[in-house]
Amino acid sequence: MIRFLFQDFTLLDDKKDRLLLVLICLVFSVIFVNLFVPFNINRWYSDSGIIKFLRLSSYGVIVSAVLSVSQFPVRNALRIRKMKVYTFLIWFSCEIIFTSLVYILLYGNIIGNFINDLIFSLKYTFLGICLPYSFSLGIIYYKKQEKEILRLTRDTTKGLISFRSETGKINFSMQKSDILYIESLDNYTSVYYLSDGKTQRKVLRNSLKNLEEILSQKGFIRCHRSFLINSQNIDLVNRESGKISIKLKGSDRLFTVSRKYLPLIYGHLS
Repeated sequence: MIRFLFQDFTLLDDKKDRLLLVLICLVFSVIFVNLFVPFNINRWYSDSGIIKFLRLSSYGVIVSAVLSVSQFPVRNALRIRKMKVYTFLIWFSCEIIFTSLVYILLYGNIIGNFINDLIFSLKYTFLGICLPYSFSLGIIYYKKQEKEILRLTRDTTKGLISFRSETGKINFSMQKSDILYIESLDNYTSVYYLSDGKTQRKVLRNSLKNLEEILSQKGFIRCHRSFLINSQNIDLVNRESGKISIKLKGSDRLFTVSRKYLPLIYGHLS
């Protein structure tokens, strides 16, 4: 849990993504509040028609206005360009508190029982903001994934293979022709590759199963539960006593193919 809280939160690093957050929250909130009138907010005041529509819409306008101030001038003033997960959670909590205070100022009675009004406002503000905010972050995440897939596709056409950690962050990229094999080390993997004629190794925090799902379509073959080999660098296939062993270019290591993975090897060699 602690490790998760200290991971990078990159969804709102880009100004365009922050602007998208504000716009989606505005449109989503206005439409959602007027269509579904959550918490019976249509009965909080005795109004109707266009006045009622404007009042209900104002809740979404206020949210987007607070987010605009929070994500741009305030963030710029504090010079916060990068966030961790825990930083984002604190920031999000502050946005809820500030929005609640604005609601009290505009719709409440600041001279009355302020504490009760604040608790009431915080509860409904939190419930009201979570849905559009989460929806916005989902859209931003999907957009970033699409962009990353396009970038990885361009890398692949150039002969580059990008290796990502289990969090999705790209740790390193290298020419496919240089990669020899990948070895499983529990939750980590070791990527062995050729550099200046010598075998080198890079360690990646990701499982071999996850890498296999991505690399199996790029010519990598699972030959053992602990190894994924680059078929492009197969130098020798030895069949002896019903067993198959494989040698790769630039490596003295001999890989014995497990019975479970024989069909994959036969299918590739046929």
